[in-house]
Amino acid sequence: MIVDQNEIEALLAQADDLVAEAGGETSVTATAAPAPDAGTPATAPPPTRPIINASSEVARILRIQVPVRVQLASRQMNIAEVRKLSLGMIIEFHKAVDEPLDLLINNHPVGRGVAVKVGERFGLRVSEIRDAATRIKSMGK
Repeated sequence: MIVDQNEIEALLAQADDLVAEAGGETSVTATAAPAPDAGTPATAPPPTRPIINASSEVARILRIQVPVRVQLASRQMNIAEVRKLSLGMIIEFHKAVDEPLDLLINNHPVGRGVAVKVGERFGLRVSEIRDAATRIKSMGK
């Protein structure tokens, strides 16, 4: 099933509306009234809000996996240079070692950060991030 950008934005807006209606919570449960004492008249239970769960469409959208990449640097090369590439060659990039790395979602830039070591693996400490609308749009096309 192919989901276009408009459907993604509509479903995410629906999820935001559900959360706003729930007072910032993703689910709201009804509360029970305390049992009345023998000497006091019974009162109606306090009004309750309905249980709100994200729709299955929103849940499905939130489970979609998108490629997340960190770009060290990029460079244009002509085909003659690419043909000459061989093992052991060094390709020089025009980016300083201490410059931030670009964070790409679905090949669209959404932030920047610095490389960090996490155990025996690499990670990215995010130092700049674009607004939510830009990040959502990057998940489309």
